[in-house]
Amino acid sequence: MPRKTLGERRNAPRHPTKLGPILGRHRKLLGNPRVRSWWEARSLRSRLSADQYLRQFGFLLERLELEPASVVALAKTDPDALRDLLVRDAAKLKRAGRLDSYISKFHEGLRSYFRFHHVPFDGFPALSPIKGASLTAERVPTPEELGRVLDRLSVRGRVCALFMAHSGLRPGVLGSYQAEAGLTLADLPDLHLGKRPALAEEPFVVRVPAQLSKSRVSYTTFGSSQLASTLLAYLTERLESGEELTLKSPVISVRPTRGVASRRRTDPRFKSGFVVTKAVVGEIHDALKSTAPEGVRWRPYVLRAYCSSRLLMAEGAGELTRDLREAMLGHDLGNSGRYTLGKTWGEDMLRGARAAYKRCESFLSTVPTKSDSNEAADRVFKALLEARGMAREQAQKIDISEKSDAELVEMFKKLGASSAPRARSEKAFPVDDVPRMCSAAGRSGTLARCVSRATGGLGGRGGFRASSLSRTPPGAHSSESRWAPRWAPSRPADSSGPEPGEPSVPMDGPNLGYPGCCDRGLAPTSADPCT
Repeated sequence: MPRKTLGERRNAPRHPTKLGPILGRHRKLLGNPRVRSWWEARSLRSRLSADQYLRQFGFLLERLELEPASVVALAKTDPDALRDLLVRDAAKLKRAGRLDSYISKFHEGLRSYFRFHHVPFDGFPALSPIKGASLTAERVPTPEELGRVLDRLSVRGRVCALFMAHSGLRPGVLGSYQAEAGLTLADLPDLHLGKRPALAEEPFVVRVPAQLSKSRVSYTTFGSSQLASTLLAYLTERLESGEELTLKSPVISVRPTRGVASRRRTDPRFKSGFVVTKAVVGEIHDALKSTAPEGVRWRPYVLRAYCSSRLLMAEGAGELTRDLREAMLGHDLGNSGRYTLGKTWGEDMLRGARAAYKRCESFLSTVPTKSDSNEAADRVFKALLEARGMAREQAQKIDISEKSDAELVEMFKKLGASSAPRARSEKAFPVDDVPRMCSAAGRSGTLARCVSRATGGLGGRGGFRASSLSRTPPGAHSSESRWAPRWAPSRPADSSGPEPGEPSVPMDGPNLGYPGCCDRGLAPTSADPCT
């Protein structure tokens, strides 16, 4: 059979293979039936994990200069020899500056291979890997730093980054290892498609299917207002480019391609339009690398750490509970979660979770949020409610963003805010006028009441206060001017008897002995003008 030319091979139709894309460097290992059976068994649960173990196994065999069959034979016949080979290989890597965690990963593939074929071997080098040793230079970015990262991304890149940073999604939810699945527009129930996509409510709901969840359990999270505006711009851009959007369309789609990449799109594995995980994080990786401060290293997964840490701060501020934060991040809630947030959320649960997430937006967003702009008005509103007699605990629970104008007006009417407060009137008078006032008002009651009656009330209850009394003009000195007492607030003229807490005598001096002011039975003095 004549050999095909390069052009014929390029234009030949591509047939899907069951193996999918595998690194050519290790593909030859699958020619061994024992390796292939091990790899296929691992692929049943996770194709990503199977390929990872195959690469680890292949790299180790290359360094040891062994074949799959020979390494098994050596482990059975001379395990000490295999142990010495592994020890020398590990020592060589350590001298090259590799971490113990890096070295031990290559042993995982060989461990799995031996375990699958029931080969007993316990001669692996004793290492002490430190968890997270390679991440010591990584820290969570601030909202300002995340904003600079977003400025360097395309519209599609910003959508991916915000889904990770604000909704807490893993990269494998937006794309997959072989582009066979991903988040679809049907997983955004608040999204309405049409000539112009729109969201019915913000924050909008994001439902992650079980097959895309790491814990293999579906969960619900939310998208922020910043993510909503970016997502709608991205979907509008796709519509204008001629793409037909349906509920089955991926949230993150492949970009228009040409040439060899365009022909590759004819492969049934890529017709769905989903992207590979590498495409999700590739652009984000470059943006993080170019904006990271000196001495700081950022991976794409740090965006999910950003979401978790910012929600933790919101939890500390009392904006949401720990269980809700863990549920929105897709974590396992344990036994208690099976009976609460692990179940399908009802309308009440969804409404409460949405309100809690909305209160957290100011912690997540890199731009001013609506809650930020309304914070001052909210504080003033709650202070007015407290001033009108509402309990502080009740006032703090009220969310003005959920109240209509009519509801706010009705609330103030119930608290007596519809009528304007009465004007307060005060009057200063000389002490020589007191006898006339007392004679006109009668001889019973306190001096404050007598004055109130004589002056006509001057504003009703609480509207009159005789702030000071002086027997002589200011600046003059007299033996009769021994005090300048202050008096309790007056009450309306039709009230009788002392008010609870109201003194029947001057608060800052002895009884003046004036007629009508001797409730306590003290005798008047000759110096009193009323005698």
